[in-house]
Amino acid sequence: MSRTSAIVWGAIVLAVMVAIGQGPHQDWELRHTGGWDQLRFTVRRFQPGHGRWSSTFDVPYARFHGLSEDTIDHGGKTRFEYVQDAGKLVCEGSFSWGSGSGSFTFVPNPRFLAELQKLGYDSPKEDGLFSMMLQGVSLEFARAAKDADLNATIEQLADLHVQGVTPEYIRDVHGEGYTDFSARDFIDLRIQGVRTSFLRDLKDAGYNPTAREVIDLHVQGVNSEFLHLLKHYGLHPKVAELVQLKVQGVTPHFLEGLKTAGYDGLSTEEIVSLHVQGVSTEFIQASHDLGYRFSPRELEDLRNNGVDAAYLRNLRDSGMRNLSAEEIRKLKQNGVD
Repeated sequence: MSRTSAIVWGAIVLAVMVAIGQGPHQDWELRHTGGWDQLRFTVRRFQPGHGRWSSTFDVPYARFHGLSEDTIDHGGKTRFEYVQDAGKLVCEGSFSWGSGSGSFTFVPNPRFLAELQKLGYDSPKEDGLFSMMLQGVSLEFARAAKDADLNATIEQLADLHVQGVTPEYIRDVHGEGYTDFSARDFIDLRIQGVRTSFLRDLKDAGYNPTAREVIDLHVQGVNSEFLHLLKHYGLHPKVAELVQLKVQGVTPHFLEGLKTAGYDGLSTEEIVSLHVQGVSTEFIQASHDLGYRFSPRELEDLRNNGVDAAYLRNLRDSGMRNLSAEEIRKLKQNGVD
C-alpha cells in the first residue's frame, strides 16, 4: 500500500471511530430577533444512526417558562422550559451578550398522548412526538382535524399544521361544497396556495373537481378571471380542456376577439386549434368586416396559405367579392395579388 493510500484509509478509520464514539446530544441556542416579544430559538439533535437534525424558528417570549429577562440581558446560568401541548424542552445553559446556549431534555406530555388516543389517532413514536411539540401541534388542532373527518395520520396531522391548514380554512373549504377532500388533499392545496375564492368560482362555473384537478388548474394558471370570462362566452369546457386552453396560451383577449367577430359558439377544440395555427383575432375580425363567414377550418387553411387581411381587402378593391375560401386560396396559390 502506498503512503498516500495509507493516509487516506487512516483518515477514514479515524472518522468512523469518532462517529461511533460520539454519543447522542441535544442542544439549544436563543437570542433576540430585534424586539423583546420574539426570540429566535434553535434546537439541534444528534442521534447515532439517525444523523443530525436542526430547526430554527421565532417564538413568543411567553412560550418560555422560567426564562429571566435579566439573565438574557446581563448573562449568567439559566434553566427554563419551552412548553407546548405535546411536551416540553427542559433547557439548561448560560447567557452572555444577549445570546444563550446549552443542552435540553425532551419531556413528553402524557395527557397529550392519552387525548390523541381518545380521538382515534395512533400513538406517535418519540421522534414524532418531539416533532409535533416543536411544530406546535395542539390538542385543539387535532380535534378540529378529527371533527372535519380528514382521517389524518399522526404524520399528516403535523404536515397539516406546518403547511398552515387551519380549522378555519377547512371549514371554509367544506362550506364551498368540497366535503370529500382528504388530509393529503388539504396539504397539497395549501402547498400550491389555493384560496377558497378559487374553489368557490369553480363551483359557480359549474365544476365539481377533485383536489388533484383543482391543483392542476391552479398550477396551469386557470384563475377566477379566466373562469368568469369562459362563463361570459357561454363556454363550459371539461377540466382537461380548461388546462389545455391555458397550456396553449389562449388568452382572454383572444376569446374577446372571437366573440366580437361573431365566433362565440366555437368548441374548446376549435378555439385551441385556431390559436395554435396562428389565426389572429385581427384576421378573423377583418374577414368578418368584409362580409365573409369562414368556418374555423377555412380560417386555418387561408392563414396557412398566406392569406391575410390585406390580401382580402386587395381582392375586394379589385372587384372580387363574395368568393369562397377555396377560391381565395387558389388565387393566392396562383400568385394573384
